[in-house]
Amino acid sequence: MTIDTAAIPVGPASPADLRRCAEAVRRAVAPLRLNTEDVLLAWGMLPAVYRAPEAQDLQDALITIGPAAVEIATGLGSACTAIETLADELEAIERERDGLVERIARRSAPGLYQAPLPDDRFGRAVADAVRADEEAAFRRDCATLVDRWDAAVDACTASLRSIPEIPWSLSNLLRVDEQLIAEASTSITDAAALPLLARLADHGGSRAAALLTAHPDWTGILHRARPAAVAVWWNALPVTTAEQLTMAIPSVIGNLDGVAITARVTANRARAASRVEELLRQRLDAVGVVDGLGPSLRVPRAEANRRVSDLDREIAYFQAVQDGRKQLYAWDPDHGSLIEMSGDPATATSALFVVPGTNTRAESFFGDVPVTRVAEWETRAGMGAVVSFTVLSGPMPQLSDIPSGGGPQLTTYALERSPEYARFVQGIDATRPDLWTMSYEHSYAGAIGSAAESYGGVVDARFMAATVGAIGPYQPSPETRYFAAQAPDDINRYYAGLSLANLGFSVPPESFPGVQIVETGLPGLDPGNLVVGGAIGIVADSVEHHNALMSDEESVNGPVLRSVKSLLLRGAGE
Repeated sequence: MTIDTAAIPVGPASPADLRRCAEAVRRAVAPLRLNTEDVLLAWGMLPAVYRAPEAQDLQDALITIGPAAVEIATGLGSACTAIETLADELEAIERERDGLVERIARRSAPGLYQAPLPDDRFGRAVADAVRADEEAAFRRDCATLVDRWDAAVDACTASLRSIPEIPWSLSNLLRVDEQLIAEASTSITDAAALPLLARLADHGGSRAAALLTAHPDWTGILHRARPAAVAVWWNALPVTTAEQLTMAIPSVIGNLDGVAITARVTANRARAASRVEELLRQRLDAVGVVDGLGPSLRVPRAEANRRVSDLDREIAYFQAVQDGRKQLYAWDPDHGSLIEMSGDPATATSALFVVPGTNTRAESFFGDVPVTRVAEWETRAGMGAVVSFTVLSGPMPQLSDIPSGGGPQLTTYALERSPEYARFVQGIDATRPDLWTMSYEHSYAGAIGSAAESYGGVVDARFMAATVGAIGPYQPSPETRYFAAQAPDDINRYYAGLSLANLGFSVPPESFPGVQIVETGLPGLDPGNLVVGGAIGIVADSVEHHNALMSDEESVNGPVLRSVKSLLLRGAGE
């Protein structure tokens, strides 16, 4: 082991983050008892307003809620205490680690006097023995840190496991498929979502819409369930119930990872019809402004005309979805996500996930030059064997945000989008585990694909097209093959490997262990620009060559398009 700070192990968690987590739980638990008392008070008035033989039975039905609320609050309080104790222990150990780091830093400080190495054999032997003792002490100190961390975590685990389960008899009244719960018992989010999914499917799904109207908070809970658990639930539904849910609650089914691909497309096609009607109303108002008939005459005519043009493009898009000419796999306008599918999953043996980068937004899918062109080219070239998805899971960085402190230099977007992209990947895998999968990531999207791996968003192959790489430290997945393509003068090469705090990406794509480089056929630096255009011409070419890897024109991006096609067709047979 080398005696340097890089060899000193890092703690398993941040004490500050643990304390924030415990504090958030305590704040959430605080109103539980008060809310429960309010519920029981209101329910206790039932016999006074409903005089019937069963009134007392109805009143007694919730008698277990009071004790259950106390037990829940007590259990969660004990869990918070265990987490806070762990934070204290880790903090104390962290101070010891800081001392070890400081000791090593002082040892290697510049200008520190170093005795010359002895020339004689005996002197060298003594020096070697001293160095060996020092290294052994360093190893023992590092091992002690790890042992103390393990002991603290084990103690916390024991404390959490000692919290008694809630003997709440009311839970026995929840009608849930026991086999379904048994197969998906590894996630607390599943434990919350699966009973709600079962409730939605009751009575053939006929009451699903009314339930979600009464309980709008259910939607967020449902979308936190693991896609694999949702797939088990969905596949067990009768066909008629699945069809009823698809039409009754299309905004939920159309965005729920783990639901069958075709059902999601059907649900979003139904939603598109409503969207077209809404957009046509907006267009009518916008045209009124242009003609001077609308309520606001202060809108500049040029701006009003742009609004009409934007609406026309969006209307044309959703009309294509409504007519079945485009296939919408996911769409959440409130969050800014949109995923379009091309191809037929029924005949596909491979799936391509195209993740466009900087400047992508929902509007990028509209118009005559949509962001879906690479996906559509690969689908056509696959001749039925490839189904492709162009994935926008949420807001992406915009170059226009740079003056206000935003933009693609920040790692923030990658950290926000990566869990969403991982859920998308897991959703496809849960519904079609037989598909060979490839992620085609352009520009900023490379950081999303890299970070998504830690959330379980692992694919068979990743093709990094002029990407920023990864946020370090980064270790590739052993289950994935990696490919990288980048023009010799790509704009990202000027910043590759540079990072500071939440700025930049420290691991360039071509440095990934085992990555295979694919030649783009794009030219490098044009010497003529040094004379004619100077820096402006150089940057313009660099940006053009960067964007070329999202082109579907073979004259521009042919080597990359054909390479991806070959991998998709070969991959399913491996």
